[in-house]
Amino acid sequence: MGEALSEEKNISYAAGREDLLLQRILDVGDLMLQSGAEINRVEDTLARLGTAYGATMDVYCIIYSIVVTMQLPDGKVLTQTRRVFDRDDMDFDRLDRLNDLSRRCCASPMSVEELTKELATIRDRKESLLPHIAGCLLGAFAFSVFFGGTAADGLLAAAFSLLIILVQQTAGKYSTNRIIYTLFISLITGTCIGAFCRLTGSFHEDLIMIGDIMLLNPGVTMVNAVREMLVGNTISGALRLIEATIWAIALAAGFMLAIHIMGGVL
Repeated sequence: MGEALSEEKNISYAAGREDLLLQRILDVGDLMLQSGAEINRVEDTLARLGTAYGATMDVYCIIYSIVVTMQLPDGKVLTQTRRVFDRDDMDFDRLDRLNDLSRRCCASPMSVEELTKELATIRDRKESLLPHIAGCLLGAFAFSVFFGGTAADGLLAAAFSLLIILVQQTAGKYSTNRIIYTLFISLITGTCIGAFCRLTGSFHEDLIMIGDIMLLNPGVTMVNAVREMLVGNTISGALRLIEATIWAIALAAGFMLAIHIMGGVL
């Protein structure tokens, strides 16, 4: 009896607005996938959110899509599907904020309006580019030197990492195809490195390229693919692995084409 009263009380937070509540729950899952969350975590979080409002939840998620069926205490059943885009943004700070929001909402269910406001704050927050720039500079320099380059090679690789960031912040915003975008950015970067090395004649072109290639390498995506398959999400893991493999091929093709255009490696 007490459990039934609790369910009725919780669902009252969204009384008459259950469709909108389900949309907000899907928003949480959408943002989690975009931020790099694993499939199991997304499914568990959405199920817990719906349960907190007194509903019985069935959640199915893969890397491209989320399907949620919510059965309310009065027997009404709602189903919505969400197509997920832009999944290459690994934002663990946003993921942490979403996890915190879901925990607070499960502990004390919010109204639909309050949940909408909290999600908008998380989605629209402004993130500084400085940590990203610093990480790219350090990563390009370190990998170039690690693979045998001189300090000068490392510094030049770090300088060209700024070109990668510039392309990501401009052309990347309008890209609808990750493969073509990767091919484009690797071709531009490789061609610029080759042209600069030929003008100066005092750098190791291949070792500079290696430092910048590592910034575009889909290593995290491959690791996530293996992780998904190990925990039983075979379909999502296989899709991630295929995507990462094609991504890596496009990356290699872009730099190989740049080397061909420049007439080989110095």
